[in-house]
Amino acid sequence: MDAVVAQLERVCELEVARTERAGHAVELAREVDSGAVVGVGGDGTANEVANGVGPGVVMGVLPAGASSVFARHLGFPRDIVAAGGMMADAIRNERTKPVGVGVADERRFTFAAGLGLDAEATAAVDRLRAERVERDRPGDLKVVQAALGILREEGFALHERMTIRTGRGSVHRASYVAVANQHPYTFFGRVPVQMAPRADFEHGLDVVFARELRRRDMWRLPVYGLLWPRHARHGSRRVGYLHDLDDFVVACDVPTAVQIDGEYLGQVDRVHFRYERAAIHVFVPASRDE
Repeated sequence: MDAVVAQLERVCELEVARTERAGHAVELAREVDSGAVVGVGGDGTANEVANGVGPGVVMGVLPAGASSVFARHLGFPRDIVAAGGMMADAIRNERTKPVGVGVADERRFTFAAGLGLDAEATAAVDRLRAERVERDRPGDLKVVQAALGILREEGFALHERMTIRTGRGSVHRASYVAVANQHPYTFFGRVPVQMAPRADFEHGLDVVFARELRRRDMWRLPVYGLLWPRHARHGSRRVGYLHDLDDFVVACDVPTAVQIDGEYLGQVDRVHFRYERAAIHVFVPASRDE
């Protein structure tokens, strides 16, 4: 952290504030009415800054979490010192770009949201995290183990329990819903999860939804997510794909787990999703051509 602070102090006036509790980064970002806010942390920190940053204030994010998906989407490496040097260069050269975000009810998300299986796995991992002395996030393998445990309890089947209603008038039943603002949906270690390969920050939200899945259909989740995203172009009988949505609602038959940007929020009966175009301006590293 000291090395990153030194890098940034060479190019700007810097005030360092440390978060003390959940939601604190939102409050700190809201206090800034000009200049920039740079969050150093994981995707939870980035999400809070995105929810607090106001008009005319540039957002920056440096990776210091287990996955740091949003920072990687913007082009920053996982090495925080290397990323700090790139951030300093972006600040010096005022290199920014507008980025659209998703909104779940009133909460912004930078790259992804999910209802059902991945949110339930996130909740299980959060419980493991609470038991750890350092309160650090368990690795990606624990997330997979949690998901397998949930599927085992369900008899390796996913039953339809949600209805998606889009602003275009279409209606879809689903057992699991993933909402993407950018590709990849997330990372499994260094491997990108290709669940929504058509998603990007310049267009509306992409939605991937599983219909009724039985034991014999379960292979589709890892294969479509990691190896062969066939569903993104042609769809399939078991997995659907909706591209570039500005507004839609997911209504749940029973209270269902929801996560945004990898943070478990609890169970909901209904979520209204919308896309907020060019909602924030973010610092980005120089392209390889520069």
